[in-house]
Amino acid sequence: RGVEIWLTDNAERHIARHPSMLGGKLQEEDTFMVNFLLPFGNFVSYFSIPPKEELPPKIADVWSKFVKGDQQYRDARLKLLPVVIDGPWIVRKAVGKGTAPALLGKVIPLQYYFRDPDPQTGKKGTYEIDVIISGSRIAKGILNVVKGHSSCLTIAFAFIIEAALDSELPETVLCSFQMHSIHLDQCQSLPHLVLDT
Repeated sequence: RGVEIWLTDNAERHIARHPSMLGGKLQEEDTFMVNFLLPFGNFVSYFSIPPKEELPPKIADVWSKFVKGDQQYRDARLKLLPVVIDGPWIVRKAVGKGTAPALLGKVIPLQYYFRDPDPQTGKKGTYEIDVIISGSRIAKGILNVVKGHSSCLTIAFAFIIEAALDSELPETVLCSFQMHSIHLDQCQSLPHLVLDT
């Protein structure tokens, strides 16, 4: 559905609550979202979730187990594969070759904010994963290198749910996106969130 970078001094957790997400259209369809909490803001990617009957059975089963799993189960399954398509050598060195996905929950704290669709209210499902970059010294180091070269960089990210059983093999990319030439100085500031009390 899209990618947004919001500048803020205090990265927002559970950003799906924010009415500015996707131009206010986040709630129009079931959405899986990954919210990277950065020292300078939020980097959020959004993906449409097709109806279960439209998914290949294996992917539908793996996704269903992931959604229903607890924190420990999810932390042991979610993988990220970053691939530098075009960029300076120093960024390629920091990010890696892009051939082996890493289990995010082993190196970076994750927080899950999953809400299933509600047929009674008509609210769509939102499945947000917050990736707390500040919780990992290694991740912060990589981010500093990438940030310094973001305007001359093309990078892709793929999210994969690890296969724990033979029946779940081969692993399949759940979703992915690519970004080119990110000019952070042109990103918008995140509007202040006022929650209903």
